[in-house]
Amino acid sequence: MPSLNREEKEHQVIRALCMILFWIILRISLLVTGVLAIVQWVLAWFDDSPNPQLVRFCRRLALYQKQLLDYLTFISHDKPFPFKDWPDDPVEEAEESA
Repeated sequence: MPSLNREEKEHQVIRALCMILFWIILRISLLVTGVLAIVQWVLAWFDDSPNPQLVRFCRRLALYQKQLLDYLTFISHDKPFPFKDWPDDPVEEAEESA
């Protein structure tokens, strides 16, 4: 197995630090997802339907969590938010273009 040069080692260290940061962000976002699920259930209990703004935000949060998981599992090398834009809601965009 060839040894890594200095630049590749630095890249791997930066990647490891980013992975730790994104893992912490993922854990926090999962906690937020649980809280939002409870809030959505309470709102649906009283209104008989989920809150549409909260549904849109949760859909975007789920897309962000997928981006985090893709980065952490080396499916993607693109760093998620805040290194790129917050994910857009594809369902919302399809409804607007229809």
